[in-house]
Amino acid sequence: MNTLLLGFIGPQEIIVFLFIILIPGALFGVLVIVLIRYLIQKRKATQNAVHPTANNQQESIILTENIKEYYPVKEGNRITLIRFDEIVDLSAGNNYVFLTDLSGREYVLDSTLSELEQKFPKEFIRIHKSTVVNKLLIHEVKKLGNGRFDLVMKCEKERVVSCSKSYNDKIRDLIHF
Repeated sequence: MNTLLLGFIGPQEIIVFLFIILIPGALFGVLVIVLIRYLIQKRKATQNAVHPTANNQQESIILTENIKEYYPVKEGNRITLIRFDEIVDLSAGNNYVFLTDLSGREYVLDSTLSELEQKFPKEFIRIHKSTVVNKLLIHEVKKLGNGRFDLVMKCEKERVVSCSKSYNDKIRDLIHF
């Protein structure tokens, strides 16, 4: 029976059959895409009508009023603004200065550690000749047997910074110990 049925159905009938089945599905898909685009455009139009300068106001707030709360970091051809309260520490090594943020990401800076220490707010203190930390982000202070301290910083990745003996007084004053 299959051979008999196939004998009556030729390539033209198969093409017509596929055309009848596939076209309504394709038309439905195109209709859905057009409807989604229309709804997105309508939503954008209503948002712009309600808040026409929302994006411009947000950008101007960053650029004018609070720019002093950010430190610009060059990344290739981009400049990223990092809030001072999100900077965990600055460390020098191998002729480079690295800035570490709360996520544990490190950025390479163009300045020396001494220059940065002068530019940064008073919350940043030097604890080693090659390290400056944000004292507001110290999570724990560990006293070592040799009279030195290790500082555990608030950071997504565990970050432990060593304090040299010459800066122990700053740490004692900070923790009132």
